[in-house]
Formats: sequence, structure tokens, C-alpha cells
Amino acid sequence: MFDHILHLVSKPGRYIGNEINIVRKDLRQVNTRIALVFPDVYEVGMSYMGFPILYHILNKLEGVYAERVFAPWPDMESKMRENDIPLFSLETFTPLRQFDLVGFTLQYELHYTTILNLLSLARIPFKACERDGLPLVVGGGPCAFNPEPMADFFDAFVIGDGEEAVVTIAEAIREGKKKKQSRMKLLNTLAQIDGFYVPEFYRPQYDKNGRFKKRFPTHECARPRIKACVVEELPAENYPTKPLVPIIETTHDRVAIEIARGCSRGCRFCNAGMIYRPVRQRSVKDLVKQAEDSIRSTGYDEVSLVSLSTSDYEPLNVLMAAMHERLGKEMVNISFPSLRPEKFTPDVAVFAKGVRKSGLTLAPEAGSHILRSRINKTTTAEDLLRAVDLAYREGWRQVKLYFMIGLPGESYEDLEAMIHLINQVSEVARLHRGRQVSVSISPFVPKPITPFQWVRQDSAREIKAKIDFLCSKLTTKNIKMSWRQGEVAAVEGVLARGDRRMAQVIRTAWENGARFDGWGEFFDFDTWQLAMQKNGLSFELFNDGYDPDAPLPWDFVDKGVTKKFLKDELERAHGEQITPDCRDGECNRCGLMGKMVCKEIIRTHKKSNGKTTRTTTSDTAMFSPPTKVEINPVANPRLLRVKYRRDEHVQFLSHLDMLRLFERALRRARIPLAYTEGFNPRPKISYGPPLATGYTSDGEYFDVHYSPEKSLDFIKQLNPELPKGIKILETKQYYGKTRSLTALINRAEYEIEANGLLKKEELNDRIEHLKLMQSIFVKRTKEGEKDKEIDVRPFVDDIRADENVLYLKLIMENGRSARVHEILQFLMPDGIDSLRLARVKRIGLWVQYGNLLVSPMDV
Repeated sequence: MFDHILHLVSKPGRYIGNEINIVRKDLRQVNTRIALVFPDVYEVGMSYMGFPILYHILNKLEGVYAERVFAPWPDMESKMRENDIPLFSLETFTPLRQFDLVGFTLQYELHYTTILNLLSLARIPFKACERDGLPLVVGGGPCAFNPEPMADFFDAFVIGDGEEAVVTIAEAIREGKKKKQSRMKLLNTLAQIDGFYVPEFYRPQYDKNGRFKKRFPTHECARPRIKACVVEELPAENYPTKPLVPIIETTHDRVAIEIARGCSRGCRFCNAGMIYRPVRQRSVKDLVKQAEDSIRSTGYDEVSLVSLSTSDYEPLNVLMAAMHERLGKEMVNISFPSLRPEKFTPDVAVFAKGVRKSGLTLAPEAGSHILRSRINKTTTAEDLLRAVDLAYREGWRQVKLYFMIGLPGESYEDLEAMIHLINQVSEVARLHRGRQVSVSISPFVPKPITPFQWVRQDSAREIKAKIDFLCSKLTTKNIKMSWRQGEVAAVEGVLARGDRRMAQVIRTAWENGARFDGWGEFFDFDTWQLAMQKNGLSFELFNDGYDPDAPLPWDFVDKGVTKKFLKDELERAHGEQITPDCRDGECNRCGLMGKMVCKEIIRTHKKSNGKTTRTTTSDTAMFSPPTKVEINPVANPRLLRVKYRRDEHVQFLSHLDMLRLFERALRRARIPLAYTEGFNPRPKISYGPPLATGYTSDGEYFDVHYSPEKSLDFIKQLNPELPKGIKILETKQYYGKTRSLTALINRAEYEIEANGLLKKEELNDRIEHLKLMQSIFVKRTKEGEKDKEIDVRPFVDDIRADENVLYLKLIMENGRSARVHEILQFLMPDGIDSLRLARVKRIGLWVQYGNLLVSPMDV
């Protein structure tokens, strides 16, 4: 449908769908179509854990089809606008405006201008009041707890957990379509359901100082408070066991399993810790089964155990022992997003000794004990240093430390304490043969529904001064620092705590080019400053904080955590008082006492007479220490040479994408792979010469070593595990040693359709001229290296034209050769886009002995 532009953009695999486990439905049997939209690029959106859960739940419903949409990168956006291509879904390439519901994930405030950009690409009017009929535009996610900055653009918001809400809205739309209800009637229905907020049913008012004053209902269905959705339990059926497997690399390329939701630690800066309360844990049995099923259906070799505080999952050791027992022999690694230093014990480290280790993330958040007490963080310096030493002793190559600056009450003495603590960690790293310490620093941004929702945020200038101070002091070579700019945090702050007036600021910023604001290369602070000024607002209005007794734009959201509790916690912060985790002691009366989980905690605490009964990760009686998983070398492994075809469905995958794709397919097919030995065991697979992105091929090759313990029908087992467009054609078994494909193959033949870019006579003239040339020097650029000039003429073995089709045979020497486009640029001088529009197919890879061409399968 739009292949002609995919040749012209970076990472075209973002836009083709065709993933493993993608849901396909007969559209004739579908009556409700839902687009799940993540307002960032594919690699980021596919790594968001909530997406596959909603995709799974909705696609289980009869007659409902949920499809995915991601933000196109600016080069793709430009081509879509030039070619009048509207924003489309990946499953059926349906234009977004043809869906019944467009559901945006509101994960991050700096996605807001990208949301407008997607509405523009979809040709959906920005303002909800300007839209009539379907699709409804609905938002949900953590940012929906203050929906006001985006209120003008959404028909409704889902506030809270989405699992039950998406089913409710799908059924409401289906019923509304059946009864031919108007958009307003459908919104009336949604407004009466807990968790649904319809912004146009309310009008805000501001005082003479420009501060939010109150909200007026403008419709009879408007309710004074919107009660957030909370699912009481996390049932196994809500989690996919056949999650989508991207065919290009994503940010988090692994199976992600939610082991618990919510956190009772009570960090006072943490929005997620408040809005996802109460804590709900899944059973070990459910988690192990999901992990096993997901590994079998995806072919991944890593499982990430995800929650806000993974180390607070009560039976963590039991879970890890079970995972180790079931998955260790499958060469599956278990990973964590981050761990609390005080919970990183030798027991946890033993189980975390996966097949490979790169970095461990620990989050002390603040450098001084006083500041950690103020934010309700119980980690001590001793905890951190012990955890770092343990990590290095157990084989981690790098430790990453996460700190915040600009926290309430922070002084330069606190920054000095941070410097001292980082230097102590650096000394520990040096004792372990020069291990590295990575330090990530983020400016604190106050968020709604937290004890710090009222506090002042440091200005961009103040943040820069603090970053400069830290950088001037932290100069040790084994410390690598990274940080977010204060300007980015300033914009995030006004979007997080802004009111409905921010909608016009967001629109103005978008009109002036803002999009992908979370990406450093696209963020432009001047654009946001001008947008604020044009609309009569200032950063100080929102970032200088709020009076704790004044109304807030998001006060209408009833999460259950009371405003009184948040105020009390703010006072305790000022007094540097720690509020204990309610699972370790008495209920802290946050407001959720009526929830099932909290009732059980209160009951258990009373029964134990106030003694802590919670299982901890050091409770070694709960599990058996793991036996070491031996990577047994396969005795006399066999080598199988495989020939396969790649057609246009997968032409936009890179060589590295293909390596990942085949490795996972082989694991799904249950092929008993032989592994390399050493620190980072990998399957013993080697490939022929890479095929350039955008090309098709009649014959590519790879060699795989496998165990001969059981008989295999390789083609029958592997072909069903491959995406559309790849087919195994032939296999041949080898015994003993054989030369690698790269060493063997020395000829490659290509068929190139010029698509009318040159007339036959002109093409023949250019070919004859090329043949007469003694040298053809081209410049090759590689990131991080100096440009090189290479003579590619010696690699041209033959070139000829038949009508408007060009045939090219290239010589290869141990992987070295000319590139097809380097030859084409002499034949088609009309620019790089012309070269890319030529259709290139590799029609053969050969081993040439003298004048004899032999297939790699016959060597």
C-alpha cells in the first residue's frame, strides 16, 4: 500500500506489522473496532507493559478487534503528508478515523504534542466539541489522574486501572452503534460509570491571580467526583501467554511479567506509588505458568519480573527458585528493572545469576540520610555500598545509580553528601578490577496525588547550577554521568500540574513544531516559552507550587488516597519523619482501608498483636537454594545448513533483526540448539553475507549447530514459527568441520528493477561506461569512525541490462564487497531517492571455482 515510501525512511520495519502472535480477525465478524494508540515510536510503545494486556483483553471479546498504532518518526511523517497517507493501524493498515474508538495511552506528559500530531495525521479534529459521531477519542494511563491539560482534546478519560474499563467502553460502543445513539448519548452513558470523566460536562473557573478556583458542572450527568477504577485482583486470564514478538529491536526486548501492582512504601515524590495503590500480588503459580507459556510462544531468552518494587514481592525467593527450576535449563535469564539496595541480598543475587549480566540498577534517590528521610526512603549508605560490593562479586559488570536533584528542602550540603556517596561506590568498583559506575540524575518534578503535589519545583537555571556543581566534583574516570536537562523538567512540570488553559499552550507548541518532546534531539525549550507567553501563562504560575489549602485542578479525582493523608505526609516530610510501610506495621490510614487487600493487612496485623508478619527476601526457609544450571557442551553437535527465501513482507528488516528473528523462531520450534561456552553463552548460529534492508532474496543461508539426540523434521518444525514472507526451502546436514558461509560465498547476483528511472538506451550507455572504468572510488561512513574511500570497481564481476531490468554480479572476499547502491549511483544520478526506489532482489549467492558456480548447499 505504501512500500514506495518505506524505502525512503529510517527503520521501515516500524510500520509493517507482521509480528509473531499478531491477532488477525475476519472483519466481517467484527462490529466494534478499537485503535490502541501509544504516542511514541514503535520501539518504545511495544515495550510498554500495559499495551499487551489491553490488546489481549479486548481481542478476547467476540466481535471486538483491537489494533495498534504508534507515532511515525519525523521522516515517515513527512512522507505520509507528502503522499496524502493518513495514520493507520499495524494489523490491517486501516486509517485511524475509521475506528469506533481511538484510545491513547497517557504515560508521559511530554507525549502531549505528539498526541496532537497523531490526531492531525489521522485527520481527526483536535477539539472534542468539534467532533460528531465516532470515533470517540479516549485517554487513560497515569497522566489521566490530572486530565485537565489535555481535556479539550478528549471525549473522555478512563481514570485508574484499565482492564475492566476497556471492556465496559467496548460494550457501550457496541450497544450504542446497535441503537444508533448519538455521540452525546454515548458520552452520557459513560459519564455515569465509575472511572469515566467527560471533560465537556464541566467548566473551570480561575481567580483574579490566575489560579484555579473551582469547577462548574454544565450537564446533568456531571458528577462532583470521579472515582478511579481499581481492580481488586490480578487474574491470570488478563495476562497474555502469547504476547506479540516485535520483528525489529525494541527498547525492552524480553518477556515482561507483572508480578504485583501498587506499592505501599510511600515515597513522597512518587506518583505511581499513590495512584496504583493498594498493593496486589499475583501468585507464584500463575507467574511461573505465564513465564513458561510466554517463553515457548515467543522464543525470548529473558524474563523481566516487573512491579513498582520488585524486591517487595513477598514470596520473591519462592518465585525465583521456581523460575530457576523451570527455565534455567532453557537458557532463560531472569532480570529486574531495579532493586532496593537493602533488599539485594546474597539469596537474591544467587537467583539473579542468569545466563548473562550487564548492569544492575539501584535507586538511592538522594545523597544524604536527612533528605532520604524527607522523601520517605529508608535506604542507608551502608545498604547501598553492601549491595554494590555484592553485585560486583557476583559478576555484574556495571552498577547504575539513580538520583534526583531539586527535591524539597535540598541544600548544597545534600549534594556534597551525594558526591561523597558516589565516590564511595566508585572506590568499591575500583576494588573489583575497574568496574564501572553509571550515575543517572533526574530533576525532581512534583506530580499530582502525592505529598509533594503542592511544593515548588526548581527552575531550569537552578537545576543547571546543581548539575554543573556535581560534574565539577565527580571527575573519577570510572564514573559515567548522565542527566536530564532542567528545561525538560520545567515543561514536564507545567504539564503535570497545569490546568485546562494548558491545552492551548500545547496546541501552540505543536503548531510551532513541537513533537517527540521526550527525545533530546527534538525538544526545544524556546518553542514552549513562546507558547506560554502567547497564551498569557508563565512557568512560575504552576511550578512555584500551590497553597495546601487551595483547590487543585485535579481535586475531583477520587483515587481513595485522601487529601488529608497527603497533607499529613507533607508535614512529616518537613519534620524528616519516616512513615513505615503499612505491610510491616500498622495501617497508615491513607484512605484505602476499605479495599480487600488493605482489610486483610489490617486483620493480619491485629491477629499478630502488632508484630511484623510479612515475608522478606531473606526468609531462606521458604526456598531451596538453586542448583547450578550447567551449560553442557553438546557431544558431537551436528551442523545444519539452511536455505531460505525472503519476500517483500520482510524486506524492511535489517540483518540484525533477522538474526534475532531466527534465534527466537528456533527456540519456539524447540530445536535443541548447541551453545557457545564462556561468560555469555549464545546459540551457535552463523549467517551468510548480510542482505541490505529493503531487498528481497530468492536464497539466503545460515548454519545452525544442534544436538543430534532426537530426530528433527527441521523444515516442518521451523516454517510455522516464521513470519509471513520467510520460508525455509532446503536443508543439508554436515558432519565434522566445514568452512563458514562467509568464507565460502564469493559471488552474489542481483536483479534490479529500475522502475522506469532510466531508458534502456541510456542505461546501456552508462553500463558500458562503467565497464571501461578502472576504478570507482566511493566514500563509506560509519558512526564513530573516520570516512573511508574504497575502490569498488574490482568487486564488479558482471553487469548487464535486459529492457528496464539490471543484472549485477558482485565478487565477495571474506565478507568484503561493493554495495549495490554504490554501483547504482553511477547509473542513476538523479539523487538518493531514485536509488532507493529501485527494487532489488538477490537472486543468488554462489561459491565460484574458476568458471564453475556452485550452490553453498553443494559444497
